[in-house]
Amino acid sequence: MRRRKNNFYWIIILAAVTIAASAALLYQSEKTLFPEKLGDMELKLHREGDVAIREIKGSHSAKDNINPEEAHIARYRNSAGSRATVSVTLAETNQRAVEKVENMNRGMGGMFSTPKIVEINDLKIYYTEGGGEYHYYYAKNDFVVWIALSNSDKLYQSKLMNEAIKNIGG
Repeated sequence: MRRRKNNFYWIIILAAVTIAASAALLYQSEKTLFPEKLGDMELKLHREGDVAIREIKGSHSAKDNINPEEAHIARYRNSAGSRATVSVTLAETNQRAVEKVENMNRGMGGMFSTPKIVEINDLKIYYTEGGGEYHYYYAKNDFVVWIALSNSDKLYQSKLMNEAIKNIGG
C-alpha cells in the first residue's frame, strides 16, 4: 500500500513539473517572437491562429496559404500615439520565406507605393507607403515579417526597424 502511495506522489510531482516546463516553454516562445517592448512602444495585443490568419488575409491578398497555427499579429503603442502592427508567418523553409516575400513584392500596387529595397543589418527589406502608414517586410530565417508603422519620422523608423530585426523572427 505504501509503495502505491509513493508512486501516486511521484506521478503528481512529474505531472506538475511537466506542466510547469510546458508553460515556461510556451512563455519563452511567445517572448522571443514578440518582445514586450519595441523601441519606446509596449506590446498591447498578440493574436495568433485563426484570428491572425483572418486578419492577415483580410488586409492582404495572400496568394500563399498560411497555416493558422503559424500566423501571429502583435500591436505596439506608446503614450505619444505612435503605433506598430507586426505580422509574422512561418514558412516551411528559409527559401520558401524568401519566395513568399518576393510574391508579396510582385503583388504590390493599388494603395501602396512602389516598394524600395533597404538593407538593414545585412537583411534585404522592402519598404513601401500606403494607407497612411509606413511598411517594411522581409524574410528572416523561415519567418515572413511585415511591420506597419504610424510614425513618419525616418530616424524613428530606422531605430525601430533595427531593434525589430534583432528581436523578431528568430
